[in-house]
Amino acid sequence: MKEKISVYWSRRDFRLRDNPALTAAIAFAKKENALLLPLFILEDYMCAGDPKFQFGYPSRVFLSKNLPEFSSEFPHFALVRGKGAESILKLSKKADIHVFVNEDVYPDFYTQIKKIQHAGIDIKLFADMLTVSKETKTGAGNYYSVFTPFKKAVWKEFVEVKTFPKVSFSNVSFVSSQKIQELFSKIVEPKEKEIMKCFSDNKTFTVGKKEYDISELIDRNMKFENWYISEEGALKHFDSYLKNGMSGYKDDRDSLEKDKTSRMSLALAWGLVSTRTLKDKIQKHFDAKFENPFSTSLNQGAMHYISELIWREFYKYLFIHNPKLISQEFQEKFRGTVDWVEAHEAHKRFEAWIQGKTGYPVVDAAMMQLAEEGWMHNRARMIVASVLTKNLGVDWRWGQEYFRATLLDLDEASNNGGWQWGASVGADPKPIRIFNPYLQAENYDAHDVYQKKYLSEEYLANPPKPIVEHKDARGEALKRYGLSEKKDGDARYY
Repeated sequence: MKEKISVYWSRRDFRLRDNPALTAAIAFAKKENALLLPLFILEDYMCAGDPKFQFGYPSRVFLSKNLPEFSSEFPHFALVRGKGAESILKLSKKADIHVFVNEDVYPDFYTQIKKIQHAGIDIKLFADMLTVSKETKTGAGNYYSVFTPFKKAVWKEFVEVKTFPKVSFSNVSFVSSQKIQELFSKIVEPKEKEIMKCFSDNKTFTVGKKEYDISELIDRNMKFENWYISEEGALKHFDSYLKNGMSGYKDDRDSLEKDKTSRMSLALAWGLVSTRTLKDKIQKHFDAKFENPFSTSLNQGAMHYISELIWREFYKYLFIHNPKLISQEFQEKFRGTVDWVEAHEAHKRFEAWIQGKTGYPVVDAAMMQLAEEGWMHNRARMIVASVLTKNLGVDWRWGQEYFRATLLDLDEASNNGGWQWGASVGADPKPIRIFNPYLQAENYDAHDVYQKKYLSEEYLANPPKPIVEHKDARGEALKRYGLSEKKDGDARYY
């Protein structure tokens, strides 16, 4: 008779608090007198560094640092090499397994789940990365495509959602380390150096039928040491922000000069904390439930922060129902109709954008921040996306792909939503937005603090000439999108 095992399959949920799949796996183990097996699979696509299955070098570095921390929370932990569904299928031949996993929003996740279900394995999915119901619909029975009505529809559900307490392993028996060795053929010791040995150091990505090596484009090394890498580190960081920055979030969040963002995007992308936990902490700190999405009497910094958390929900909601968004415009009228610059010129401009040589100082500073930190201020992300697509005329998919290869806090849904928004082809349609990089710098980096931090003295003393003068870029962008100067109401300038 096969041994009964409760498998907690960890993916992007490296935490003990508010972890529905882990909570359920423990409850099952206790009820059924089964052994608990926490499992993370270093999947082949993660290790290969193949640009066709983008899993950027920063993501590999993060896992090498986080997995030792997370695995140490358990008496025994299985870190194995292989393919996701295939590893589960092989395990099922050796034990009576019952799998618990938090639901993801990526199309490949559901492909793997179907393979496991087809094999007759008991696998249970739990809502996690998307907190609100994915079946939220308008009064007409359609899925939402505009943020504000979506926010209004889900706000109550979001602020009232319950969280799970930190799990306890008392009275739980784990699969032993020796047994793990018997169950899996490729075991990896959960230490940073051993995990990095599994990973390719490849830093390539492909756009426009051309493969780029980031190491050849950028001569700056990323600095990872200033980031938190665990649940406890992330919570400590957020607690500090609650006390010192949250109240000013509404006024300061866009300032490149002050840089007062919470920097919780990394924690949310990798599931070091849940959006629900952040919501709970905000409610407790301000002693308010924040039931009214349009209240003006409650702390406005906290109100705006909750709204931004729901923006993340919105992008995941869109991504689940439109998996082709990774390569296809949300707005059908812009599919194949935008006249991007021809390939040779596009590659020249794209390379200059990556290298911080566009001639727009605030853009070039932002690109250097990304090169150095694997992270970019959200206002800067909006600026560089607008300039790449509107001023330089380069396909938004190229920018998205570069971000996928370089962001430490990569969240596919938010990254895609941000790029489609920046290119004016995504959901939440408005007249085409054309950012003026000089005005953006004046508004959000008035004293050049941000630009001086990331640009060399040589650059600041003698900035390169813009690839495209902004006064000319506006007209070119309108034509590119099939608009005209006569219909100036079709565009908004920032």
